[in-house]
Amino acid sequence: MGDNDPVIDIEDSAKARGPFARFFISGWSNLVRLMAANALYVIFNIPAIIFAGYLALIFVPWIAPSFIDVQSYIDPVTGNDDAVLNLFFLLAIFLINFLLSGTLICIGPFQAGFAQCYKDIRNGTSVSFFSSFKAGLTSCWKKGLAAMIIGFIFTPVLLLATGFYLNLRSTIGTVIGAVFIVFTFAFILIQNFVYTMMVSTDLKLGKIYKNALLFVLIRFIPCLGASLIILLFYVVIPFVLLTSASYLTLGIFMFLYSFLVISWVQYFLSYFAVSLIDRYVTVE
Repeated sequence: MGDNDPVIDIEDSAKARGPFARFFISGWSNLVRLMAANALYVIFNIPAIIFAGYLALIFVPWIAPSFIDVQSYIDPVTGNDDAVLNLFFLLAIFLINFLLSGTLICIGPFQAGFAQCYKDIRNGTSVSFFSSFKAGLTSCWKKGLAAMIIGFIFTPVLLLATGFYLNLRSTIGTVIGAVFIVFTFAFILIQNFVYTMMVSTDLKLGKIYKNALLFVLIRFIPCLGASLIILLFYVVIPFVLLTSASYLTLGIFMFLYSFLVISWVQYFLSYFAVSLIDRYVTVE
């Protein structure tokens, strides 16, 4: 190549390689911002964590017998149930993490602020993390509050229905329970799409939810792929780390979900949602 050949920068190279390259390059170059978003997400959502903990106290005993033989954790000789209490504690942490990470239970106005941060990082316009956060919070706090209330209402219903049908211990009950599990993952996608759309468009909240639902239906296969990522990072990995019952795996869990995983997955869902918005929604 000659000295006068144009220089191809990293961003142009990423564009040439496609959306996945752009996602990882932008995420890596903004790693500190994403780690800050993750840590602040946990801190700002302490009230939501408390509410999620309340739901965990109610629904872990309701749902757990469908997946785990709790009686096997009771010492058959002494009747000691310390292992059951430990299992209950770990499953409660697991459920709290799932509800919080998936934005099923979160403080909506703050999530609108984080959605604006993800949008600015994706667009390359993020000058200051807190200025982006403030812009999203101040402009969308009403919609964020409404989305939060919707999450607070629908999430317990989904958990109740899932536990009820799985506890029937019948084929039809298992099938319907599985359907409600699918609905739960679809609702996670919808809620994440909603927060991204509220900072990307001027649509009313009703139209935002309508479009978010249509995204899931129209782009079912890509949304299924996104659900598998949610399943891996919000269900499989934390479940394995927590049920391994060692201080090392617990420490790994605390680090990953306090500083990395939540923001990266939410950024991925934001990135995915914006691609759908650009394709299907006329931004007002």
